[in-house]
Amino acid sequence: MELRPFGDSDYDLLRALEEQEDVWENVGPLLLPQPGNHLFAIVESGTAIGVGGLVRSPVLQGKDYELVCALFSEAQLRGLALKACQLLLEWAFTSAKIERVISSIDNQNEGARSIAVKLGMRELPSNIPGRTLYAKDRFPRSASRR
Repeated sequence: MELRPFGDSDYDLLRALEEQEDVWENVGPLLLPQPGNHLFAIVESGTAIGVGGLVRSPVLQGKDYELVCALFSEAQLRGLALKACQLLLEWAFTSAKIERVISSIDNQNEGARSIAVKLGMRELPSNIPGRTLYAKDRFPRSASRR
């Protein structure tokens, strides 16, 4: 699996993903290319299977980047979302040098919540009804600095 920078040729991929109900419900307009966001096509064996990236998050005063990842249903069933999210976090911390990545996940989205935990993200206090916030720091915090 690899990440390829999102390009003009990927708009059909994005449109196809938007037609998938779970993608629009859970990610929606966060996947729209905008200045300052880092979007990628997620590619496996030469075929684009989704879109993911780091986008300026509307939560927490918009100071953080939010991890977003949307895969076609067939790829989700094969367990590829975790690998895609790992690649996105690796890129965020090593290439972009982003200090903290967050994820705002609907409480009903058990799959995404499970992935956040497997990625080592910690739960944050949240004032957003029906959503749980998770975060992962580029440099893990020690227990005394929390």
